[in-house]
Amino acid sequence: MKKKIINGFLQILGIMIVGAIIGYSVGKIAGDSLSKVDTPNIILLLIAGVVVFILQVIIHEAGHLVFGLLSGYKFISFRVFDFKIIKDENGKLKIRYERLAGTGGQCLMRAPEYVEGKFKYRLYLLGGVIFNIIFSIVSWLILPSYYTLLFALIGFVLAFLNLIPMGFNDGMTFYHASKDETTRFILHLQLEYIYYQSIGKNLLIEKPEIVEKINSLEITNTNYLTDALEFIKLDGLEYFFEFDALYNESRKLYIERDDLLPVYKVELMALLVKLISLVNPEDELLEELMNDKSLKVRLKQNNPQTKNILATYENGVKLDDEKALNLINEARKIKNKAPNLYIQNLEMKYCDYLENNIIK
Repeated sequence: MKKKIINGFLQILGIMIVGAIIGYSVGKIAGDSLSKVDTPNIILLLIAGVVVFILQVIIHEAGHLVFGLLSGYKFISFRVFDFKIIKDENGKLKIRYERLAGTGGQCLMRAPEYVEGKFKYRLYLLGGVIFNIIFSIVSWLILPSYYTLLFALIGFVLAFLNLIPMGFNDGMTFYHASKDETTRFILHLQLEYIYYQSIGKNLLIEKPEIVEKINSLEITNTNYLTDALEFIKLDGLEYFFEFDALYNESRKLYIERDDLLPVYKVELMALLVKLISLVNPEDELLEELMNDKSLKVRLKQNNPQTKNILATYENGVKLDDEKALNLINEARKIKNKAPNLYIQNLEMKYCDYLENNIIK
């Protein structure tokens, strides 16, 4: 914990120092040009700041898209905040909604077939940063003004925050991927897994040989990329509704891995609430989970996964079958708010499973 606090402080300090340097440098460069234009209204500047930030997020994700395509990748989904565009199993674009804590956007793509030592990941991962920098510089050169200065500053800050390795940003993913071939293979595997989910399938079921490959991996450097393998394995158990095994493995992972990325940990806690309610309602861990502030926020999300978690909790712990059935119906009504077709189908299947258990 102490190490995390120190690292967090150093990251914030680094951001402040670099931000000050960028601000001072840009101020020096832009000083003469800005002296020739009128000072804008502060309210308009604040409004422009919000608009510019959204534009820079879109530009950032577009950078991943463009450089991904140039590297032979294929489009899966494009998300800005909670708004998400995906390509379905028929190649048609659809709108979905997904909230992922700690991210303003995300562009997911299917990587070319994996060839050891030749996996093209650099341009795809750094494309967002490159686009932020290019668009920021060009906008200022074409039309110097307070607004384009604001656009450039936000672009440079966004580029910096994604380039410097911290949290689970582009820079950190690039850093981990550049360290060893195993991590690069796992990154490729994640992208392939996400692609299969986008067309309503599970990679481990469609290609069983992948399971053997995963089990044979020798992981020497654990990080959030390698941790994702644990959740892929859990997905395999959930696919077959092997809830006892899923409960045991999920509980073990939660107890043993306190160092999980926060976004992973809160999803694991949400899964455990459902599994404990379903398999072992007397588990003392449930009270700890339900009192967690991060989980309370997570359980307010309006998607079928959350509705099913709450329905299971109401049925197994609160013994309120009527409320559980209402939550199941709510899950069905908002099935399109699942992040992808695979999860949508899985949650609808679980709705039927839980409903049948209740009305027996």
